[in-house]
Amino acid sequence: MPVKHYQTEKYKEIYGGLNEQQRIAVDNIEGPVMVIAGPGTGKTQILSARIGKILLETDTLPENILCLTYTDAGVVAMRKRLLGFIGPDAYKVNIYTFHAFCNDVIQENLSLFEKQSLDPISDLERIDMFRKLIDAFPKNHPLKRYRGDVYFEITNLQQLFSTMKREGWSSSYITQKIDEYLASLPTRDEYIAKRATGSFKKGDVRTDKIAEETEKMEKLRAAVNEFDNFQQMMQKASRYDFDDMINWVLKAFDENPALLSRYQEQFLYILVDEYQDTSGTQNRLVELLINYWEKPNVFVVGDDDQSVYRFQGANVENMLAFANSYKKRPVDGGAYQ
Repeated sequence: MPVKHYQTEKYKEIYGGLNEQQRIAVDNIEGPVMVIAGPGTGKTQILSARIGKILLETDTLPENILCLTYTDAGVVAMRKRLLGFIGPDAYKVNIYTFHAFCNDVIQENLSLFEKQSLDPISDLERIDMFRKLIDAFPKNHPLKRYRGDVYFEITNLQQLFSTMKREGWSSSYITQKIDEYLASLPTRDEYIAKRATGSFKKGDVRTDKIAEETEKMEKLRAAVNEFDNFQQMMQKASRYDFDDMINWVLKAFDENPALLSRYQEQFLYILVDEYQDTSGTQNRLVELLINYWEKPNVFVVGDDDQSVYRFQGANVENMLAFANSYKKRPVDGGAYQ
């Protein structure tokens, strides 16, 4: 096969600088591969070198490669590294944050999304909307406050709603889980008296603790039940946030097989950085893009000991699920194929 113009001296230099484990990850360009690597182990270098390898050793075009990462800084770093050894074609490789990718899908298919009249919500608008939501709580609402900071719950509500969107959890789903959890309390070891205390004998169900936990869960239920109200307020104000975009794209892919197929067939190689930080909806997006292929060329890099954004809905279990999705053999150095 003739040598492609991508094969520059710079690429040879970078590839030559990889250690044995990194080369294993870069060289396995066919099929699903997971690399578990800690901070400072050259994950960006591995990803960019693997893209270079794909362009060198296959007939794949740059536009048939999709690389998804978690931050804008990650996109810039990846593009800059690729520019160093494949030149202008680095601009043709699809490198996105998850939100930017979804935004492009929406912009390329506006007739399907009908979102032309919507604008992204600002931080000030979001706070104002949460204030109005709280002002509308009835007097007996579990989250209603009459003293102190009456808007104390804004931060909690904002984090809850964001997590629901990121994980794809509906109000009814969480309500069901709350009911199941409450029903299980009398059988849980932590609610059984270990010794006689007060009016409880050893082995008694601690109804006082169950009452406390039930109160907490009812507050959570009340918060969850406001999710749909808040979404209606957003829609009425013609506003959306970044988490909405991913759910719109997932819904469009589910309802329009032809739309999904177009993107599945375009992206022959998919790479995901910081995989441990992907949320449920982000992971679902990757799954939809790769499930067209019996043996998808998907490459994920993550650190199972570090999840910077876990509090924002990231789920390290995505890595475990990926590892269990394919029958594969372990590759030395933490890579799996």
